[in-house]
Amino acid sequence: MSLATLQAKFQAAILGLDADRNILADINASRRLEPAMRFHVYARAYRLRLAGLLAEDFKVLNNALGNDGFHALAEAYIDATPSHHRNARWYARDLPDFMQATAPWNESRGLIDIARLERALADAFDATDAAACPVAALAALAREDWPQVRFALHASARVLTLTKGIAAAFEAAAAETPCPEPDETQDEFLLVWRNGDAQVVYRELTAAEALALREALAGKSFGDICALLQFRDEADADAVAARAGSYLAQWFADGLIIEVRNPPGTL
Repeated sequence: MSLATLQAKFQAAILGLDADRNILADINASRRLEPAMRFHVYARAYRLRLAGLLAEDFKVLNNALGNDGFHALAEAYIDATPSHHRNARWYARDLPDFMQATAPWNESRGLIDIARLERALADAFDATDAAACPVAALAALAREDWPQVRFALHASARVLTLTKGIAAAFEAAAAETPCPEPDETQDEFLLVWRNGDAQVVYRELTAAEALALREALAGKSFGDICALLQFRDEADADAVAARAGSYLAQWFADGLIIEVRNPPGTL
């Protein structure tokens, strides 16, 4: 048997793809351990390593669930999710989706949303860097250009719809203090991004600002954003434009805007 074949058989057994564990016939017994026990040592060490990756990426969720609760979640995730990544950094990224689809964790929107927020913070940390655009760039726009102007936002920016009170619960779990009970009947909107000091931060949004920011992230024009807000609130056009302008000013202050994209044919 070639070394490559032996390695492939060993890997399949470690990953649980060889239910009959045919690899045991290729493992020599030692003076202390039979082949099955020698294999078990390697297999258990591999699972512990994966569980360690999950615990490292989801420290707050671990605190919220407790060690025993998180261990049960990690074991179930490892059983259902063989690692296909050379970079261990990406193994844990699907844990929130797994919780959403799997009992009993899918019974708690609050815990799922703690995992989603923790995942979003990690993704924001890894996002491509870009310099913030100064608000002075708006001075180059003519009044008639405003409806068509678009904005490019920092790659770390993401808007989350979460359980009402999840930010407070997340912060309590991070501090290992008693978690307030989120209101799973209502929503909370959070913006997550990496600021100019390279710190990953978040803040709460109103439903209207969350809608506007999602439209901006999707590449919609300022005019489109205003029209959607006006339709949503049945408000006066001038009042809506002023409100959208206040959102835009805050986005510049947050360092979210990296480019003002002028309408075609303008400088």
